[in-house]
Amino acid sequence: ERNKKDHDSVTCLHPAVWVHSAKLRVDGITKYLDHSSFAFDHAFDENTSTEEIYSHAAMPLIDFVCAGGGGRATVFAYGQTGSGKTYTMGGIQTMVAEDLFLLLGDASKGNNPGGG
Repeated sequence: ERNKKDHDSVTCLHPAVWVHSAKLRVDGITKYLDHSSFAFDHAFDENTSTEEIYSHAAMPLIDFVCAGGGGRATVFAYGQTGSGKTYTMGGIQTMVAEDLFLLLGDASKGNNPGGG
């Protein structure tokens, strides 16, 4: 984008995401950018680590699922093809498995603060 002197089409500044759309005025000649913003619980940009995404999006769900109330949780990744969803979700799945086994190991020893 920078080499082509183009602009980013999306800007993420937690907790909002702005989508920038290049448009033409009615005259068909004059260009302008239209900006739409969207608010989320948390927004992540391309520089966010998998560990940071896990700590904000998935880790809080571990205690909920293991609290003994029959809780279920889903982590859903949405984004452009080739943006790293599969890579990131693979890392998140590994961290979820590690934390679940640690929590279940503590529970089997009677040290589970979640009561599960």
